Amino acid sequence: MREAIRQKLIAAIPDLDGRVYELHAAGSNTQKPYIVVVQGEDQEESPWTGFRRIIEVWPYSSRTTSFQVVDALAEQIIAALDKQPLNDPITGKVFSCMYVGTAGSDLVDEERDTITRGLRFSVVALQPVNVAETGPDDPWLEALASWTENVLGVGWTVYRALWPSGYVRPAVMWRMAGMEVHPLTAAAFEVRKRFAGHVIGLTPNEQTDGVLRIVEALGDTIKIPLNPAERRYMTVIDPRADLQANAITGGQITVTLSRRTNRPTEEGPLISSIHQTGDLR
Repeated sequence: MREAIRQKLIAAIPDLDGRVYELHAAGSNTQKPYIVVVQGEDQEESPWTGFRRIIEVWPYSSRTTSFQVVDALAEQIIAALDKQPLNDPITGKVFSCMYVGTAGSDLVDEERDTITRGLRFSVVALQPVNVAETGPDDPWLEALASWTENVLGVGWTVYRALWPSGYVRPAVMWRMAGMEVHPLTAAAFEVRKRFAGHVIGLTPNEQTDGVLRIVEALGDTIKIPLNPAERRYMTVIDPRADLQANAITGGQITVTLSRRTNRPTEEGPLISSIHQTGDLR
């Protein structure tokens, strides 16, 4: 992952002439300006996002220069990495970084005789173990995802249950957040499943537009097909949007889908004959 980031920065900032290093490779005699890439801690997020890894990128310039040099390098670094797809040369997986702010204030590094400021990037959807899935996707989740693909059309990718490490933008990820069963009669009950929808776009306006399009379509839709051939449908209940929610970890859309289901009945043997004795009064 660090090597992918290094190569991306080398290609995006040719004025550095390849001076993008790991922490141990740069010292006081290193030609300036240059960049150092540092891999930070891993934090467990949730089952659908996997792990979050922090990457810090430090642009260094000589103490005899202005912090404007650091500012200019920082802008180029953010433009090169923020929300851009990167390919890990070791694993072959695609990932993307999100800029999450600076690692403190401006610094003077006496040992390196430089000035610098750290930039923090977050890499999410790092699954710790690649285990082949043996069970099928929930049919309700699959039906909702297919419906969403039809609503948004070409250009959008819809994921099921979790963010893959190589997710691309613009995209939607649906996951099941809960389930309830309500008895109706002795012969039937209602199943309700709550779903959360995560929407990420290439730009803030595209992201907001995607959220609104999905919620408006859910509001206009009475039922979503579950199995049209068998005339099985899911009823849409209370779709909502929260544009302030975190697109990756929380999800901006919530909706409940319901379906009435008949209880299974047990068949017994038919009565072939009745024998009666005595006086029936």
